[in-house]
Amino acid sequence: MFVLLFALVLGTNFASVSASPSDSTQSVLQPDLRGFDVSRAQAGLNPRFWACAFEAGYEKVVIRAYQQACGSGGRVDPNFVPAYRAATGAGFTNIDAYMFPCVGDQPTGVPCKAPEDQVQELIDTINSNGMNIQRLWFDIEPTTGVCNAWQLGADANLQTARAWIDVLGTTARDWGIYANRGQWSGMFGNLGVDVASDLPLWAVQFDRVPGVSTVTRFFGGWTSAQAKQFWLDTSLPECGGSVDRDSFLS
Repeated sequence: MFVLLFALVLGTNFASVSASPSDSTQSVLQPDLRGFDVSRAQAGLNPRFWACAFEAGYEKVVIRAYQQACGSGGRVDPNFVPAYRAATGAGFTNIDAYMFPCVGDQPTGVPCKAPEDQVQELIDTINSNGMNIQRLWFDIEPTTGVCNAWQLGADANLQTARAWIDVLGTTARDWGIYANRGQWSGMFGNLGVDVASDLPLWAVQFDRVPGVSTVTRFFGGWTSAQAKQFWLDTSLPECGGSVDRDSFLS
């Protein structure tokens, strides 16, 4: 009780984890990790961005590793390796990456590379650069305009998504799914469609309230989340930059 009251006074977000086998009658409370994700270079916005973020107490970062790049059928984000180097150079060790794949028919007329090829490009980049990536997140998010994603219709989208999930399962990597409840029905027909609920969920709930335990709107078979993106298209108050802000279970 004291720990909980103390946490409430400090405004700290806590997530429950299972008690140790030696004490099954109690639960241990651990704080969420303060984090952010990036999809563009930060040095031009603030040369000290990464050092500032680490010094400010941010504990986890997710870097975009692969992008639609529909003019070429998908590609490793050219900022991925430099951002990783900058983050580790500043002291970050808890680093994830996310994949925004090329999916579907593109206005450019260039076909998307096969899922196997896109995933292999990403894995090869991680391995050849000796990158210590904790988890990879697969971004299921519709787009229209310069590049299309998940615009194939509900049945074809579902078939495509499950094909991608099968490919992810061949990599011997830890994967999760980044998704937004507000977009799910539009892609797959209804909120209950289960694409990969056996994988951890990084939930988008844009309410500007940190804390994974504050995720309340579920979908796709998930009933809990591993991470929450709570503030999109913003900056770090202490360091500027261009980021989305997140909470992660520790």
